[in-house]
Amino acid sequence: MSQRFSFNELKDVIDKLFDHYKKKMITEQEFRHFLEHLSFSVEEIDEIWFQAFKQGLIDLGVEHIENKYVMVILKPLSDEEGD
Repeated sequence: MSQRFSFNELKDVIDKLFDHYKKKMITEQEFRHFLEHLSFSVEEIDEIWFQAFKQGLIDLGVEHIENKYVMVILKPLSDEEGD
């Protein structure tokens, strides 16, 4: 059974993530590494990813980085405008 995170819990985790890396685009590997460092399980990380996307806290995309395509997590444009 998947864990349900509140909007505020998700926002706190996502804010910490972007504050830590100090950039607006984060790779899937960076996302997973940071959340593992916060002691989240693989299942919880997947759930955070899904719920944060579903609630509009992150956008997803693909970027060409170092000769390969990688999944990236982005701050939504509405959040970036407030920065």
